Amino acid sequence: MEKKGMTGKDYFALAFGSMIGIGWVVSAPLWISNAGSAGAVIGMILTALIVIPIGFVYSELCTSVNVIGGEFAYTYRFLGRLPGFCTGWVLILGYVTMLPWVVLSVSSMLAYLFPQVREIPLYTVLDNTLYLPEVIIGLIMIWGLTYLNIRGVESSKKFQNVATALLLLTFAIFFIGCFAAGNTENLKPAFSEGGKINGIMLAIASMIFFMNGFDTIPKTADESDKNINARSLAKALVGTILLGSFIYLMVIVCAGLVMSPADQVNLGDLPLVAAYENATGSKLLVVIMIIGTMMGVLTTFNGFLLAGAKLISAFAGAGFLGKSLGETDDKTGMPKKTLLLLAVISTAGMFLGRGLLAPLITLGGLAFLIAWLFVSLSDMRYRKVEPDALRPFSVPGGKAVIGLAIFICVALIVLMLIPGTLISIGTVEYVLLIGWAAVGAVLYAIYRKQDIYIKEK
Repeated sequence: MEKKGMTGKDYFALAFGSMIGIGWVVSAPLWISNAGSAGAVIGMILTALIVIPIGFVYSELCTSVNVIGGEFAYTYRFLGRLPGFCTGWVLILGYVTMLPWVVLSVSSMLAYLFPQVREIPLYTVLDNTLYLPEVIIGLIMIWGLTYLNIRGVESSKKFQNVATALLLLTFAIFFIGCFAAGNTENLKPAFSEGGKINGIMLAIASMIFFMNGFDTIPKTADESDKNINARSLAKALVGTILLGSFIYLMVIVCAGLVMSPADQVNLGDLPLVAAYENATGSKLLVVIMIIGTMMGVLTTFNGFLLAGAKLISAFAGAGFLGKSLGETDDKTGMPKKTLLLLAVISTAGMFLGRGLLAPLITLGGLAFLIAWLFVSLSDMRYRKVEPDALRPFSVPGGKAVIGLAIFICVALIVLMLIPGTLISIGTVEYVLLIGWAAVGAVLYAIYRKQDIYIKEK
């Protein structure tokens, strides 16, 4: 029986499930605190407008360029060897930092219902304590989902589809509860006292890093069903950005309805969950909310694990790293070695604790922005060298919108690298970035004479 590949629905579940994790629960109160309720709404709309052009660029390349590997493969083809290596290397940084952070976020949700999760402390790093129960839960999550992916993409996509459906159902219940029990007086003040522009910019700086997920599609395009329409990939990719933006927008409105300004600082680690329980008076609705959020955490880890393994495997298989990491299983087609490598890295990262991972997460956001920039530059080059190529999906607005995507990425990267801006990285992040670049330079020197072979789909 011939293996059935991923359909447009599967790709949407992969991307949307990767995008919506625990961020909406943890960060919505912070967005409102920084910008005010109306300011946070404006910030989310602007964030969507920032990311949509980048999504268009990804969609054009994903549906038009017949290569495996996603971003680094596009960059290598149109910009050359060194930019291709840089793109893949920074993306690997993004994935190896995000995965352990997602694992540690599980305990934050479970601890609200089961305080025992935060018992039996092991050690404390930078004022963040790691507990034995959360380590056990994290290990089960990491290695359970790794096993699921080793079995094949069929197992992974089935899990992703079911969990994403439950996540969407949770949002519907959450929204209804907030609109029924919320108070419009809580929406005041509309803007933060620190200044409208500053507050909105501060919110955007956080929001934009919760829009990752759509980029999982190009990395797994080789798993698509042979009968899939190429435009289905574009629809899943852009649709993820649009629906994700809408969900985040609704979360901001709902959080504003159930949370008073005092709640944002006086209700503990998960003020939105506590405010939702206070407003609705229902423990059942809170349980549903937490279960749904857990689904989001699991789909985020599963999506990034699959995409990250595909990325490293294709990167190594192309000749940028040791060939053994590029090997795939003859039966399942899955890169077992890279899946196990990411599981080991996630396990090690979990033991670092939140305190040490926080700077890595900021660095991971910068890594994705750099990759977005290289992809946008690649698409502009593609338009120049192959103007008449068949494009099942073409960027609306053509070169002007691609140029806008490039400008957005450059502006954000510059703001992150210049000290003193609202979104600038800190000293620890600079040191880590330089260290990662140095390791990359050594690897590039080692493998620079190796032939590069970018596989086609």
